[in-house]
Amino acid sequence: MGLLENFERRLERFVNGAFSKAFKSQIQPVEISAAIKAKMDAGAAVVDRERILAPNQYTVKLSQADYSRLRPMGEHLVEEVKKQLLSHAKKQRYQFGGELVIQVEALASLALGQIQVSASSTASQVESVSWTPALDFGGTRYLLEKTRTTVGRDASADIQVSDSGLSRVHFAINWDGSTATLEDLGSTNGTKFAGRSITSHILSADSSFEAGRTVFVFRVVAKNENPA
Repeated sequence: MGLLENFERRLERFVNGAFSKAFKSQIQPVEISAAIKAKMDAGAAVVDRERILAPNQYTVKLSQADYSRLRPMGEHLVEEVKKQLLSHAKKQRYQFGGELVIQVEALASLALGQIQVSASSTASQVESVSWTPALDFGGTRYLLEKTRTTVGRDASADIQVSDSGLSRVHFAINWDGSTATLEDLGSTNGTKFAGRSITSHILSADSSFEAGRTVFVFRVVAKNENPA
């Protein structure tokens, strides 16, 4: 199901409810989402084969009439738009250098139904963003700030995981600034990538592997070095 279909369903309670009269022949919230998405796609910068950085700050300008009619939705509108844009970014494998920010303003020169969207400079974001390896599991993300990070069930591991299927220090992830290597540390139950036991394996971004009873996902995430 596409972005627009999803968004229309999520906003059905608004459009068909208390705000329905306000949207007659006026701009629809789904159009705002689509306009920002197009700006996001246009501004996305390919850093390398696995990393695409998209602008994270957007200003949406509407006619005074459209702004006045949409304003009662307040934060509900912004949050719903954010959810759909984050979903789109995930699907496109975009990352942001900071929190996704959306501002909606009125612009007197715009005619009814017109939308104007501006985004932060992708070039400046690329300069201020570093790329950091991370490990996702159990609903938590752990940034890997060392060149070698060990994982196991014992407190002596850099990352301790409550999984009886893991050895005390089960595996390590080595990071040289651009490439990550998964290394099994002689574990009892082994470390599996794509269902096969490995001793060492190069990890690409968003690849998953198993150790004990836990599925781990390796990420490379954008980190703003100069947050606003």
